[in-house]
Amino acid sequence: MADLPNHTPPLAALRAFEAVARLGSLSRAAAELHVTKSAVSHQLRALEADLGVALLRRGGTVRRAETTAAGADLLASVQQALTLLETACRNVRASARGKRRDTLNVSANPSLAAMWLAPRIGRFIELHPGIDIQVYLHASQDPAWKSQDIDLAFLHVRAMGPHIAEPGDIPLMTETVVPVCSPSLVDPAERGDPGVFLRHRWLEEKHVDSPETDWRTWSPRLGLAESDWQEPMVLSGLSTVAAAAAAGVGIALGRAPLIDEELASGRLVPLVPHLRMPGSWGYVMRMQPNRPMDAALPTLVEFLAEEGRSTGAWQNLADTGR
Repeated sequence: MADLPNHTPPLAALRAFEAVARLGSLSRAAAELHVTKSAVSHQLRALEADLGVALLRRGGTVRRAETTAAGADLLASVQQALTLLETACRNVRASARGKRRDTLNVSANPSLAAMWLAPRIGRFIELHPGIDIQVYLHASQDPAWKSQDIDLAFLHVRAMGPHIAEPGDIPLMTETVVPVCSPSLVDPAERGDPGVFLRHRWLEEKHVDSPETDWRTWSPRLGLAESDWQEPMVLSGLSTVAAAAAAGVGIALGRAPLIDEELASGRLVPLVPHLRMPGSWGYVMRMQPNRPMDAALPTLVEFLAEEGRSTGAWQNLADTGR
């Protein structure tokens, strides 16, 4: 019996196989690898000939490339090996640039980043001085973070619709909406009186599919008549709304726990603390699929998950009656 070959196939062929198996298409794999479709096909044929076994089912009635039993076994090992190589190369590049190895890149929308995440990142770095955090901004539903060098993304999700939590997401917190204002705007004795809403400007966040941040939802709950309606000043982003309210411009509908730091500092006060409305949205933490995990990432995730539990415990958004 002849000895079996013991050499390792070319890395390019293994990468081509992994890309086709993961993406299910020669064309998509070619685009990701920046080569031609025929080059990917040639690498796959050469790999299967080298190993002496079919790795993928493709063509005929099969709409997308699927792994055979042998291909599935090889795929798991190839992905692990590529992850190790990518991690090692990343660490070498970081060392060559003189940067600490434990640098985590996170992405969040501007309101969450400024109002909730930044203070907690500061506390985290004090507890873990060997871990550096870089915060990048993305629009609330911007998928661009997926193509960036991001370890962890904070995403605004809702119970139903296109922007919902996905399997593997880590629940962070849900929201509660409460009217707030500057302590200098309304006398403390008036803060429980719904009539105070008739004497001041209303500030409203431009927020899609979020009735609890709309003054039309709040007016009847405050006992206001239809004739009491005033057009609110609409601003973009909760951080802008909170800043305007803290400056005494008017009364805002604030989303806790994002405004918790403002309330704790006294820059904002709740007008009717007993009257709150559950939010339609919440936040989850999502990691890049197939991305090498930095050893420091679980430490950050655990810290922030605990912060989320202590400020806006996650609940099933479908149970809020929205």
